[in-house]
Amino acid sequence: MWLSRKFGSRQKESAETGTVAIGGSSTIKTASTVLAENVQNYAPYGYSAFAPCGEEILLISSANGTAGAGTKMSDESINEGEISISSKGGARIVLKNDGSIQINGFVFTADGKIKNAEGQVVL
Repeated sequence: MWLSRKFGSRQKESAETGTVAIGGSSTIKTASTVLAENVQNYAPYGYSAFAPCGEEILLISSANGTAGAGTKMSDESINEGEISISSKGGARIVLKNDGSIQINGFVFTADGKIKNAEGQVVL
């Protein structure tokens, strides 16, 4: 009897992935197992980002409806503990483990020097 109840009813998953169908604002439209409109996007405090169309997004159920918890990370070449921020247009900032910061090829060292992409100190 418990088997028929167990397999007869499907539990709704608390999280699933979907694809951004219409993005570019704080609410988006996604396509997953069901179409979700007016999905609220959430990010850590101080971060703002609008997921572009086609990105895979994590959808979670909340008391206020479906919420977007973030997009799938790309397989970037960073080391454990480093942080990379990039835009669709190609701008990129990397916070490195040695205390330096890379911004679009320039390196700002922990001791205040600025190096170009070839490693030459420019300032």
